[in-house]
Amino acid sequence: MSLKDKVVVITGASKGIGRAIALRFAPEGARLALVARSASQIAELAEEIQSAGGTAVALPTDITSEEQVQALAERTEAELGPVDVLVNNAGIFLLRSLAETTLEEWEAVLNTNLRGAFLCCRAFLPSMMRRKTGRIINVSSSAARQGYAEQGAYCVSKHGLNGLSKVLALEAKPYGIRVNVVSPGGVLTDLSAGLRRSRGNVNESEWMTAEEVAEAVYYVATQEGAATTDELKLRRFASDPWRTD
Repeated sequence: MSLKDKVVVITGASKGIGRAIALRFAPEGARLALVARSASQIAELAEEIQSAGGTAVALPTDITSEEQVQALAERTEAELGPVDVLVNNAGIFLLRSLAETTLEEWEAVLNTNLRGAFLCCRAFLPSMMRRKTGRIINVSSSAARQGYAEQGAYCVSKHGLNGLSKVLALEAKPYGIRVNVVSPGGVLTDLSAGLRRSRGNVNESEWMTAEEVAEAVYYVATQEGAATTDELKLRRFASDPWRTD
């Protein structure tokens, strides 16, 4: 599937993987709705894309707010047209043992990583269902398949995101809507900075880049034909092959 003139919503677009996805999709002719709480950062990204000849609008949104997400869906369609691809990428990370995690911290991670994805899916699905076309790509993590010490809230949020994706794929299939999950391991972004520091002597050259993850997202966004990809798992080449845990 060509992305030319396709309307694509990217949450968490201000930096890291979200920004890399936007910069990967823009040259392909996609019409981008850049979503994040940071108005200034997504405005700068939109201007950068526009200056290069692309189409992008900055739509500051708190995706944990039901009202703001609904307004996002309405504004996106008004400014760009019906949405073809939704990329749920927004996420936050917490490095804390469960015993030390406060309820406020727990809720902040779950609200952004899981509630936000649910609200966005629910807001954009009706239009896709009416048109019997669309793609939803959820950016998950290796933390959705296994537990990591001091990453309890994050692991739970990503396990939940994968569960959401599985049910959504079943419910969306009759309408011709594809649901994909991209699950990277360690990525060299601001999100993982605290984790890398906690591990001491980390060889950052062994960590995958945001651009590599963006390439995987581009792959599932453009995949067509009889084949589909439920989950595309990415691991660092330096890690053990064929890990099942």
